[in-house]
Amino acid sequence: MHMAVLYELLSNFFQGVGVVLYYSWWFWLALLLWPFFEGTWLFWRREVWKGNLEFMMFELRMPREITKSPAAMEQIFVAIHALRNGPDDFSEYWLEGEVTRWYSFEMLSVGGEIRFFLRCPKIQGELIKAAFFSYYPDIELTETDDYVPKYFPKNTTEMFKNGYDAWGSELVLMKDDIYPIRSYLEFESPEEEKQYDPMSMLIEMLGRAKREEIVGIQINFFPIGDEYRARGEKLVEKLRSKKKRNEPSASMKMEFPHILPHFPVAAKDGKEENEFARALSRTPGETDVLKAIEENLGFPAFTAGIRFIYFSPKEIYQDTFARRGLISAFNQYGAMDLNAFLRNNLMSTRARVWNFPFVFPNIRVRMRKDRLIMSYPERELWPTTEMGRLIKSKFLNWDHSKEMILTARSLATVFHPPTHLTLTAPHMRRVESRKAGAPAGLPIYGNEEELEKYR
Repeated sequence: MHMAVLYELLSNFFQGVGVVLYYSWWFWLALLLWPFFEGTWLFWRREVWKGNLEFMMFELRMPREITKSPAAMEQIFVAIHALRNGPDDFSEYWLEGEVTRWYSFEMLSVGGEIRFFLRCPKIQGELIKAAFFSYYPDIELTETDDYVPKYFPKNTTEMFKNGYDAWGSELVLMKDDIYPIRSYLEFESPEEEKQYDPMSMLIEMLGRAKREEIVGIQINFFPIGDEYRARGEKLVEKLRSKKKRNEPSASMKMEFPHILPHFPVAAKDGKEENEFARALSRTPGETDVLKAIEENLGFPAFTAGIRFIYFSPKEIYQDTFARRGLISAFNQYGAMDLNAFLRNNLMSTRARVWNFPFVFPNIRVRMRKDRLIMSYPERELWPTTEMGRLIKSKFLNWDHSKEMILTARSLATVFHPPTHLTLTAPHMRRVESRKAGAPAGLPIYGNEEELEKYR
């Protein structure tokens, strides 16, 4: 009898559930499809908003000698971060699709001749130009056309038709991006003969390009808010508590008998922990890592992506030059206890039959080259939603770009005007004379016709 009652209760329960689902199926279906709709809608609105942006390109012409350290470039990145925009209300986020404007510092080597470029939103061009002149008054920023149509093919079909081949990839970080890379401060020294500019190796590699070879390096970035710092503080707290000890060791008690009692005792989870013992329980290396992370969190942060591409006639094509040589120039920023740059193999223009998805390696390589050739002139990092990433992906050619967060100090380490420590004379176009201001006391009064001839 009890089983019959139980059976009837279960039968009524499932019947009730069936009735609810029958009349509310549309609600559950909408709830299930909402993430797909949200991602697709935002991707569409943001693509429309980005399509209406106007950009401008500056070529940076370096003076014969720059004595300023990369700290000056760090301040320029801080100034760029202050220009950050973003959606502030429902309309800007959902209807207009506003996104944070992005920037690009680029290096181009054509036959070993190296040129520097800055691409930025047109609306902010004069502000960024003013920031550069504030810290590098001798650098010339000349507005110019995009160099990509002149030097790069439109696609692999045109590239192969011209007798060229290509290799390229993107960079990712080895660890969580809360861990910083080596900064330019670690390359400096009070003794002049021990000073070193990290740009030297990259300039030397780009200068090694042969007459018909072309190498492009692109550092795309846009500023972000304080969410990076909040996430970093959680990691710092986790690292701080990693080596806790409930009580000072016997050796500590013998070595510091009069000091330990005067340090505060923190209670956590019912256990008392001496702060002094906790500090001493860390190794010097762990202390240095904590210090580096905390110091790095004090700088404005950017979402960044580094992309490079190499074109060469098939007769002299050597992917080792780009695949190993250019990567080696970025290895100098790495430290095993902090962070380092690695090649994103899923975006590299190389595939083998033993790599996923294990089929058609030659087709996959060509499709990756096409993606890279088309992504470079767009200067975008990646779609802002997962649905956007899916939409922009193709069969056997998924978008595997990965974001990384770099602070103003890290970006200034990777890209800055080469200092006087870098031998650039054979490789770069230069400003041959220093700019000087107008002499003091110069009369400036007069009507517009008289002033026009001095402009």
